[in-house]
Amino acid sequence: MEDTTLLTAPKYIDDLVAKINKSKRRVTMIALVISEDKATKSLIDALCNASERGVIVNVAMDLYFTYKEIEASAKRMDYIQKQSRALRATKKRLNKSGVHVRWLGQYGFLIISRRTHTKWSVVDDTVYSFGGVNLHHSGIKSVDYMLRTTDKRLAERIAAEHDFVIATDNAKRAYPSHTIDFNDEKIHIDGGRLFDSAIYERVLELASQSKSAIYVSQYCPTGRLANLLNKIDTEYYFNSPENAHDFMNKALIKFAMARTGIKTKYTNKRYLHAKCIIFTLENNQKVAISGSHNFVGLGVIAGTREAALETRDPKIIAQLESFIEKEVKS
Repeated sequence: MEDTTLLTAPKYIDDLVAKINKSKRRVTMIALVISEDKATKSLIDALCNASERGVIVNVAMDLYFTYKEIEASAKRMDYIQKQSRALRATKKRLNKSGVHVRWLGQYGFLIISRRTHTKWSVVDDTVYSFGGVNLHHSGIKSVDYMLRTTDKRLAERIAAEHDFVIATDNAKRAYPSHTIDFNDEKIHIDGGRLFDSAIYERVLELASQSKSAIYVSQYCPTGRLANLLNKIDTEYYFNSPENAHDFMNKALIKFAMARTGIKTKYTNKRYLHAKCIIFTLENNQKVAISGSHNFVGLGVIAGTREAALETRDPKIIAQLESFIEKEVKS
């Protein structure tokens, strides 16, 4: 994709706010978590102002994980209650300004099924996606990024996909994962069906064709992917159990490490939330998968909504490699 720029989480927020403040037609956003705090106040202000001047603004977030993220970072019940009230107040404020706000995942088969882990923002013809940034304080201070591209056709395609997520969620159903050919890249979309992930299946294919890989995720890989990556020269970067936000995350990382025998090279105390794998194929060509998928089997089984970019563009891959060197390995 032409004119694609990797933005670290803080730069993403600044760039997104600036773009929303100049928006003329539409703002379409989806994220696991969107809440107002000291890191995101300018974003909420920009969304309200844009809607009030006539821009069509649509915001969607995952119901379960929005509240889970708050609970995970809280140590006292009064703090949880305070933040829950703040979330409801934020939604009320957005609605008052004419912003269309949608809670996603209210009708999952299980509480962990049909969760919306996708992240994208479309502002007129600019798309921010294929990264993992959640729009709240702890999400922005994590080691993470988003990719920014200005392309009218891509913006229309992602906006249409956004509408499809809303429509299927309203209908209380998921939809099949699928792949979109876009110029020389591929966009993989997981639609929330149980045991169905175009992203995970493509990663398995690439791993089986590669001689080496650099793996970056918040979690240790599991399942078939772990087996394939262990057969090639793979550098692993994921959070140690000590970095985990809550008991469940810590247990998942410990269990996966014990089961696979994989150790992480990540030593930073900042929480690692970025998700990408850079494969080197047998013919030495590099292919990268970048997006919201954590590359673990549980998300596939549960049917999680995800989005990822598959690219062979050396300019995009060079930016991913630079991010890994500066933000992950340092």
